[in-house]
Amino acid sequence: MGKFCTGCGESLKKDAKFCTKCGASVVLSMEEIKPDETKSDEDNLVEAKSAVTPEPAVLKSIAGSYAKKLLKGETPAYKAAGELALPMELTPDMGDFGGEKLLSIIKSGFSSLIKGFKRTFINKKLLVLVIVVSLIWLFLNVLTALGIFPLPLRLLSWLTAAGGSMIGGSVGKGLVAAMMAQLLTDKHMLKRVKGGFGQLIPMFKGGIKAYNSLLMGAGASLIVSNMMVASNLQNTMVCIAGFALSAKALMGNGFLRRLTSSLMPKASNAGISSIMGGWTAGFALFILVSLIPGVYNGYIIGVALFIGGIILMILNNKKKEVAL
Repeated sequence: MGKFCTGCGESLKKDAKFCTKCGASVVLSMEEIKPDETKSDEDNLVEAKSAVTPEPAVLKSIAGSYAKKLLKGETPAYKAAGELALPMELTPDMGDFGGEKLLSIIKSGFSSLIKGFKRTFINKKLLVLVIVVSLIWLFLNVLTALGIFPLPLRLLSWLTAAGGSMIGGSVGKGLVAAMMAQLLTDKHMLKRVKGGFGQLIPMFKGGIKAYNSLLMGAGASLIVSNMMVASNLQNTMVCIAGFALSAKALMGNGFLRRLTSSLMPKASNAGISSIMGGWTAGFALFILVSLIPGVYNGYIIGVALFIGGIILMILNNKKKEVAL
């Protein structure tokens, strides 16, 4: 039976020690290793182990060859249509996106969004959901304008996020619709949200070094939430949807993480992950903020947290410089 290189698959001569194509060391089988009768059994055993144990360069070559065959030269695509938040790297490393150009990321985001709309029109379940929810929004807004807003309608309005401004409210409605669509089409939705929440909790135990990123993410989330629901408890379903989608996105690799990495190229992967964790937690925090009288509390507290995070980051960097 002929021999083949474990690195590139090239056919080898019987007594070859190196591959003539890729230069990898030839890995011998135990049958090919004959004991030297002039040496002790212990010395022969050591030589046999050395002969059949691939060197690091060989292992690297084998892994590279396998990856090429597995992926067939294609780069995995990270689809993020409909995602508002990004993933963490507490799961297996999915790569560093810090080197990606901002315009390229924005372009891919819009492209994914358009593809998401196209899939909605093709998928009958999603299309029916969009039509039904749109009719409910229209119905509730008409009754509200007529002064008809009893408790059952208020509850339905809360569940569907029927209120809100023209721009921010539309974005909020989109989040709620996206959550409904995920529940309808993804049978593992709740499990993934639970998994993301499980990743979120340990981040708050990371010590003061992690707090600056968490504060910045939470502050940004509070500001965005206030834009969508105007610190109104009636529309907090938007925040629940934002939290659920963000928690789920912590388990994957979405658009917002790549965008944040591009805007903060010097930030570490752990720092970006903490910002995303803070972003997720900020949606839940806004529900409590909405209980406070006033319509701008999300902006005020959000800006305060964001600035606090920046100050804490500066202080942490100064401590590192002093330590060095």
